Amino acid sequence: MKLNHPVTDREVLMKPGTILVTRTNLKGIITYANDAFIEISGFSKDELVGANHNMVRHPDMPPAAFEDLWNCLKAGRPWTAPVKNRTKTGDYYWVEANVTPVFKNGKVQEYLSVRYAPSREQIQQAESLYEKLNANKATIRPTGINALIKKLLELGLWKKVGIIYLIFLLPTINSIYDHYIEQKYPEMFLFLGLAGFASILGYSVIRSVVKALENSIRISYRMADEQFRNTIDLDRGDEIGDFYRALYGMQVKLNSDLAYSKQVASEAMRIKQALDNVQSCVMVANNDLDIIYMNKTVTDMFQNAEADIRKQLPDFNASKLMGANIDQFHKKPAHQRGLLANLSSTFSSALVIGGRHMNIVANPVKNDENERIGIVVEWLDRTHEVKIEQEIASIVEAVKVGELSSRIEMADKQGFFETLSEGINELTDVIENVFRDVGSTMQSMASGDLTNRITSDYQGVYLNCKNDINTTIDKLNEIFGQVSESAHFINNSSQEIASGNNNLSQRAEQQAANLQQTAASMEELTSTVKNNADNAQQANAVANNARELAEKGGNVVKAAVSAMQEINESSNKIADIISVIDEIAFQTNLLALNASVEAARAGEQGRGFSVVATEVRNLAQRSATAARESKELIQTSVQKVRAGTEFVNETGKALNEIVAGVQKVGDIVAQIADASIEQSAGIGQVNQAVAQMDEITQQNAALAEEASAASVSMSDLSTNMVEMLAFFKTEKKSGQQKVVHQADSASVVRAEANRMASSPAVRQPSSFKQTSQADDEWQDF
Repeated sequence: MKLNHPVTDREVLMKPGTILVTRTNLKGIITYANDAFIEISGFSKDELVGANHNMVRHPDMPPAAFEDLWNCLKAGRPWTAPVKNRTKTGDYYWVEANVTPVFKNGKVQEYLSVRYAPSREQIQQAESLYEKLNANKATIRPTGINALIKKLLELGLWKKVGIIYLIFLLPTINSIYDHYIEQKYPEMFLFLGLAGFASILGYSVIRSVVKALENSIRISYRMADEQFRNTIDLDRGDEIGDFYRALYGMQVKLNSDLAYSKQVASEAMRIKQALDNVQSCVMVANNDLDIIYMNKTVTDMFQNAEADIRKQLPDFNASKLMGANIDQFHKKPAHQRGLLANLSSTFSSALVIGGRHMNIVANPVKNDENERIGIVVEWLDRTHEVKIEQEIASIVEAVKVGELSSRIEMADKQGFFETLSEGINELTDVIENVFRDVGSTMQSMASGDLTNRITSDYQGVYLNCKNDINTTIDKLNEIFGQVSESAHFINNSSQEIASGNNNLSQRAEQQAANLQQTAASMEELTSTVKNNADNAQQANAVANNARELAEKGGNVVKAAVSAMQEINESSNKIADIISVIDEIAFQTNLLALNASVEAARAGEQGRGFSVVATEVRNLAQRSATAARESKELIQTSVQKVRAGTEFVNETGKALNEIVAGVQKVGDIVAQIADASIEQSAGIGQVNQAVAQMDEITQQNAALAEEASAASVSMSDLSTNMVEMLAFFKTEKKSGQQKVVHQADSASVVRAEANRMASSPAVRQPSSFKQTSQADDEWQDF
């Protein structure tokens, strides 16, 4: 007999209500073991199934007990007795073993063993018997006279009845013979009739009992073969009828239990088939973490990932996972086993195996007594999802740093990820187009081209941005158009002033020459000459005033230039606001991703959508704030334009004052001319006075030249301003040609003034006719 070692003195008690079940073939090889048996034995299912049943035999069990077991089974009879079994660790446990043959079509197909927890009294009796059996002080079956008595008691019913009939028949025959010898024929026939009647009656009773037993045995075997539609006589009124009715009730009960078991099995099979065909990856393990079930989805997943997992776990084989231990997924399984060993609620974890990103969710499987009998594990291969998340993060990071040319590859995308990727690519396209249009427009503005507009079709905040930029360009066109017209007006006025001062200088030179020619006669007109000198001083003051007015016009022009700079600053602020809009677009994009990842994780609960909605509203408020700031900047630009207009108006007024001053100078000079005519008769007597007046006239000419030079400088400044404004290309093209023409005129005036300033005064004799002509020109001026 096989002896299994080692053994210990530690007893493992069976839990109340536990049933241990195994099936073996006719050679004792285990073909099935339920979870309760596997758990208490300590062996794994793979170790038990296919092994001989004697692997759990304890060395204390006597060989005679198992010999008796096999004798009964081979005789087609059940066997029952307390048995001491050994666990894998050497501990022991007692069971009340019940072993029976399983018949199929009248033949024994296998052996079924069902074990219950024995009482302590049964265990004590068994220990005492087995000690005697091992010491050869007792036997399983009786011997000697006890064996004979037992054999007689176990004779068949017909044999027992035959013996009883013979015992009864011998005295009856003897009595009949005695009556025959004594010729008591009536008594003899009476005895013969009574004996025959008793024999027939006994035979009928025995035959009925035997037939009932045989029928019951047949029905019992049929019920053991799960055949429950057996015909049973329920109308008999004797004890056999009671037995039949009890047997019939058992048949109905067993049939009901079988139907319930089939229903449970059908429901279990339905659940199994449902799990086999769900898209979730489901795996079930027993308490030893041995895999006992895998659905098709998880099998396909591991087969697809097998090559990658082998990079980290070379011994991994997807086709041999059934029956294997979950520990093979961990290089150091002790920590993971410790977590799962005490699992009482949902456990979630994430693994990276061979580059594959796996999420697992484990839950305990409990029986009706709330005892854990296994673990169900849901697997999720997030490798593809993580790849897409990385691509999305890369796109978001690129957009964050202004790189808008990257896109998500669509080749391997399906379903939700395809829709999400298309949406992100379309969003990136829109953002890229918006900033390309905005950048192109801003670049045109920086290069002075105010005719470029954003013409693409947009919606929402992008449409508002487009309209704001186009409106700004329209306002700048209007502003620069008005300023350009004002600058042209100032330029024309300054050129006219320069031309008038140049004529004044020429006439002053001519007047000086006339005074030199009449030096002899001008001595008599000393007082007149003095008066002319005073008038000349007043003319000088007026000229100085005109110069101040011209300088004031220059300051006004500078103020206009400053206003233009402030307009430029407003444009810069508009660019800052566009940056804010960019940030909002980015944040909106990020929130859209968070909403997609929260929806994928939350499932039907959707608790994260409220947070995302709040953030979207905040971003909308920021967008509204940016729009208001844009509006305020535009209003500010309008105010600056108005200020520039006012400055231009002041410049016009200043130029008008300059013109009035020049006219006043002309009047004073006219008075000087009148005084000179009145004193023409005494020119010869006031030669010395004429010489003094000639000197004053020369000074007047120099002052006139200075005024002319100042007017030319003012003209240069206004021309420069016009040229600077010409840098901006607006929708009014005629102003540019006008600027060129006026610039040429200013150059001619400037050259003439330089020529007059550098040439000496011409001192030639002149006739009275020439003097008169000069006087007329002074009057005209």
